[in-house]
Amino acid sequence: MRNPTANLRTHSGAKKLIALILAPVLPWVAAIAFAQVTHAATAQELALSKAAWFSNVKVSFSGDSVVIASDGLPNWMAEKYAKPNAGVVVPSSANDVSLDLASNLVYAQKLNYTLTLNPTKAPSVTSTSLGPIGILANGAVIFNPYEGDGKTVAVTGNVYVSDSNGVKWGFLDVCNGHPGMGGMYHYHAMPPCVTSVIDKTGGPSHILGLAFDGFLIYGNKDINGKLISSSQLDQCNGITSPTPEFPAGVYHYVLTEEKSNRSTINCFAGTPTLSKGGGMQPGGMGGMGGAGGIGGAPGMPGTPGMPGTPGMQQPGGPQPGAQATQTPIAKATATPAPTPSYTTLYKAVKTTQLVCQKGMVKKSLTATACPTGYKKISSKSVTTYVETKVLVNP
Repeated sequence: MRNPTANLRTHSGAKKLIALILAPVLPWVAAIAFAQVTHAATAQELALSKAAWFSNVKVSFSGDSVVIASDGLPNWMAEKYAKPNAGVVVPSSANDVSLDLASNLVYAQKLNYTLTLNPTKAPSVTSTSLGPIGILANGAVIFNPYEGDGKTVAVTGNVYVSDSNGVKWGFLDVCNGHPGMGGMYHYHAMPPCVTSVIDKTGGPSHILGLAFDGFLIYGNKDINGKLISSSQLDQCNGITSPTPEFPAGVYHYVLTEEKSNRSTINCFAGTPTLSKGGGMQPGGMGGMGGAGGIGGAPGMPGTPGMPGTPGMQQPGGPQPGAQATQTPIAKATATPAPTPSYTTLYKAVKTTQLVCQKGMVKKSLTATACPTGYKKISSKSVTTYVETKVLVNP
């Protein structure tokens, strides 16, 4: 007859042995299960993944963060700009500026921003400083409303100068943007050159970008396509209302085309924080480089050559909100650009992609109509961005 006590000891020992074997494994199993449960995409992640990011922008997600990288180049810029003369912080007349090519003033950047996917309102707002405060769908950055003196509203202080053909060129272009420190192109208001690509005429505004506190940025149309006035916005230019991506409503910033300091974000409603490894943000609209090179900003050495012209916003201190690295592409020599010269612009081209069928044969093609004998099965609008070399003269 078998001893019941011995049998119990045997089972007990086996259980202890199994427990010892599984002990190191169980935490990993639990961690994996927890990760699978908590990794469900947030509404903001889903919205950003479907947003109309331009081809020069890369968007990825990591945990509770979104990483946005771009070359900082807009899809459109003027051929020439009224550049502030040496010693001028903010130009007030044509005597304060000189004409220069965009190709001498705008440089590709290396921008990389890590922003939260779960923004929340802070107990108090944080004023936006000079320099980048958010990034838009076309990869260019948005600044606050002010120029380098901290009081001149960019959209109200435009200065123009004429070229030899009598064509006027502004300090600020028709898209409410211009070159800045280190060749960084940026906006001070809603850029119609971007919203005209991502929004339909008469329709609502879609996601235009992301601010450094993680809240979304939109254009100036509500869910019904009606114009949003700054009187409807809070002190930061924010509002809680329905959008195409969030029909139940979401807090977001609104960029306007109003000729006032309500043209862009005045303060952060959330908490902008430096991402891991973040350093100095590019400052405000600092010295614009001439043909000889880019002048150095504090904490950032200049490129050999002619010092950059002081003008527009001066470099700021550490900018909360995200990590950004800026590497201007310097001119190889101090020789002015020859005539004729070219500048690169990006043109949005919309085409229709059709799926056509004839019997058992299906064709996918870009056209306005299916070939003779084929029946249209489906169609969709596709936007591509074509690099265009435009001839310009100094």
